[in-house]
Amino acid sequence: MSTRTLPHAPYINAIEGALTEGGMEPERVDAFEENSYDVPWLRGVITLTPETSGIDEKRFPHGLILVWDWHTGLDEDYDRGPIWQWARLQADGSNSWPHEELPVPGWVMPAMLAGAAVTLAHTGAATPMTTGWHQHLRTPVEAAIEAWAADAT
Repeated sequence: MSTRTLPHAPYINAIEGALTEGGMEPERVDAFEENSYDVPWLRGVITLTPETSGIDEKRFPHGLILVWDWHTGLDEDYDRGPIWQWARLQADGSNSWPHEELPVPGWVMPAMLAGAAVTLAHTGAATPMTTGWHQHLRTPVEAAIEAWAADAT
């Protein structure tokens, strides 16, 4: 049996590392491929809970999720490329919908995303961050995603 690494996994892993380093260890981190209405996209989901991440349980009693999506541009609702969003977790493990956009670029540096997540978790509003992920780190991930997109469409 062969397995393949999803092209966005290195970026999602870097975000997990930055959150952990910043004192907000995720409960769960997933990188996967989605497909609805025959339009594929990539998704990363990071679950933060009061128990593992130290977020304010009065503000987010069940936690919150950070969602990274990379869209092919074939879906009329989304432009091509990445976007960060967040949502509240519900008692049953589901999350609020729709997700709210995080005020960060789709390729935000992991440490900057961690900063936005910390302010969101403790104040209810994310601090806007504008610094992108370093080009030399982003280039191989983007190339892998472009190859995935060519195969997926």
